[in-house]
Amino acid sequence: MAKVPIVIIILILVISTFSVLPVRAQTSQYPNWTGPGYDSSNTNNDPQTVINSGNAQNLEIQWIYQVQVNPFSIPGSAPALGIETTPLIVGGYLFFATPYNRLIALNAANGHELWHLQVNMSKFVNDPWWSEAYTISSISFYNGTIYMMASDTSVYAVNALTGDLQFVINNTAANIPGNTGTYFGEKAPLVYKNEIIVRASTTDYGGRGFVAAYDLTSKALLWRWYSVPPSGGLSNWDSNATLGNVQAYSGDWGSNTLIGGGAAWGLMTVDNRTGTLYFSVGHPAGVYDAALRPGPSLYTDSVVAIDATTGRMVWYYQYTSHDIAEHEGGWSITLATLTINGQSKQVVIQAAKNNFIYVLDSATGKPVYDPIYIGSPSSNVPNDNQVGNANLVLSQSTMVGGRICPGPDGGIEMSPALDGANLFVATQNACGLMVKGPVTYKGQTIQGYVYEGDPTAPQNSTLYSVNLATKTMNWEFALPDRYQGSSAVVSGGVVYIVDRQGTLYLLNEQTGQLIRSWQLNGLGASGVSIGEDSRGNMMVFAPAGGGDIPSPTAGVIVGFALSTGGGGGSSFAPSLYEGVAIGFGVAVVVLGFFFLARSGMVRLGKKPATS
Repeated sequence: MAKVPIVIIILILVISTFSVLPVRAQTSQYPNWTGPGYDSSNTNNDPQTVINSGNAQNLEIQWIYQVQVNPFSIPGSAPALGIETTPLIVGGYLFFATPYNRLIALNAANGHELWHLQVNMSKFVNDPWWSEAYTISSISFYNGTIYMMASDTSVYAVNALTGDLQFVINNTAANIPGNTGTYFGEKAPLVYKNEIIVRASTTDYGGRGFVAAYDLTSKALLWRWYSVPPSGGLSNWDSNATLGNVQAYSGDWGSNTLIGGGAAWGLMTVDNRTGTLYFSVGHPAGVYDAALRPGPSLYTDSVVAIDATTGRMVWYYQYTSHDIAEHEGGWSITLATLTINGQSKQVVIQAAKNNFIYVLDSATGKPVYDPIYIGSPSSNVPNDNQVGNANLVLSQSTMVGGRICPGPDGGIEMSPALDGANLFVATQNACGLMVKGPVTYKGQTIQGYVYEGDPTAPQNSTLYSVNLATKTMNWEFALPDRYQGSSAVVSGGVVYIVDRQGTLYLLNEQTGQLIRSWQLNGLGASGVSIGEDSRGNMMVFAPAGGGDIPSPTAGVIVGFALSTGGGGGSSFAPSLYEGVAIGFGVAVVVLGFFFLARSGMVRLGKKPATS
C-alpha cells in the first residue's frame, strides 16, 4: 500500500509536465519585444509578418488581465492606477509595471500571473527628494534581467524568469548637487556595455535635470551630466555653447533659487558603433515667471548627444530657445538611417510637442533639412521653433487671455513609429489657456503661471504618415478623440494606435485605411506590443486604463491572437523552455520506471510480482 503514492506522484509529475507543453502553431524569427520602443533605436517597428495587413481583421480577444487596485494611500499623491508601460514579451513571458511600482510577469498565452515584485511605496514618504508623483512609463530587458526605476528613483534589477530581486541602486536622485527641487522615477534604465544609464523626471517640481551612469558590477556612480545650472545660477553655464546651434548668453537662467526643470525623461538610445548616447531634454520649470530666467535656457528643449563612456557632451541642438509654452520634445527619439537625395545618412529624429519633426545628422547635430510641421496651425506660442530669433526675456504673461495651440499637452505627445523612411506620428488638437495666480513651487507659494485645458476648443487628433526622405505626406487618418500617452506601432503592414478614450485602431500601413477597431474600456496611455506566447502563437497585447483622469480605472491588458484560419502556418519547433520541459518530462518517466523497477512494482519484460 505504501507504494501506491509513489506511482501517483510520478504520474502527476509526468502529466503536469506534459500538460504545460504548448502545441506551437505559428513561428516567427521575431518572437520577442524586448524594449519599450521595440528595439534599441526606438523605432516601434516590429518586423514580424505573421500578423499582417491581410489577416489582422481576424484577431480575436484571447484573454483579459485585470490589474489590481493600488494598495497604497499616500496623502497628497495623485491616483496611481492603470498601466502606462508598453509590455515587454520575452520567451513567452509578458512583463509590465503599474504606476504603484509593482512589476508583473504574465504567461503570454493565457494572461495568468507568474510572479510579481512589489516595491514598498510607503517608505518613500519621508524621502525629501521625492515629488510624491508616481507612474512607471517604461521598463527594459537585458540578458535575462528586467530593469525598473521606482518612483523614488531607485533602480531595481529583477530576474526575468523567477522574479527574484538581483540588486538595487538606491535613490539615484537623492544627492544631486545644486538641487532644490524634487524628482520621481518613471523611465526604463538603459544598459550600455557595463553601464546602466538613468535619469529622473521633475517637470514642474523644480529639480535639476540630469543623466547619470553607474557601473553594473560595482554599482558606483561613473558620471553625471546636468541639463540646467544649479539653483542660484552659474555664471559660466554656457561654456559648452560652441558645441551647438545656440551661442552663449551672459547670465543665462538668471541667479535665483527658482531655477529647475530640463528632465531627460524620454526614451534614450546609444549608437553602439560610436558609443554616443542620444536623448531629449525637456522644458524649463514652467510655473515661475520666465522673465526671471533671461536667455535661451540651455540645454532645455534640446536634442543632446554625449559620450556614453565619459558623459562629455558631443553636440546639442536647441529647437526652441526660452520656451514658455512647455513644448519640449516628448517621449522618445529615434536613431535611423535614411536615404536623402541619393545619400545614405544616419539621423536622429525628434517629434516635439510644438508639432515640428526634427531630423538631425547624428554625427554633428545639424538639421538635415528644415523641420516638418504637421497638424493644425499654431497660435499664441511666441518662441516655438525659434532659434536665433526668440525673445529671450519673455514672460508667460504675454500668453494670458489667448488660446494656446498646441496646448500644454502637445501637439505630438507620444512616440511615433518608423518603417523605412515612413514616420507614423499622431498629433492632438487640444488647445489650452494660461492662468496667472498663486502656485506651490519648491515648498513655497509664489505668484506663477498654470496651464489649463480649454474646454471650448476641439478635442480630437490626427495620425499622419510622413515620408522623411521626401518630406511628403503619404496619408492622414482623423481620430474623433484626443491622442496622448500611447506610442504608435507599425508591424506586418499594420499601424496600431490607441487613442485617449481607449479605442485601439488597426490601419493599413500603405493606405491609412481602417482595418478594424476595438474599445478597450480604459484610457489609452501606452502602446501595444507584439510577440509570441509560449505556444509560438504571435499575439498583440494592448494595455488600457492608465493616466490621470477624473475617474481612473485599475487598468487591463488585452491579449489578441489570430482566429483559426487566420494564417501563419503551423509547425512544431520547441522553444528553449519547451525543450527543457520535454527533457524534464522524459527524465521523470525514466526515473519513475527505474524506481518502480527497483521496488518490484514494475519489471520490464516480466509480469508484476505478486504477494
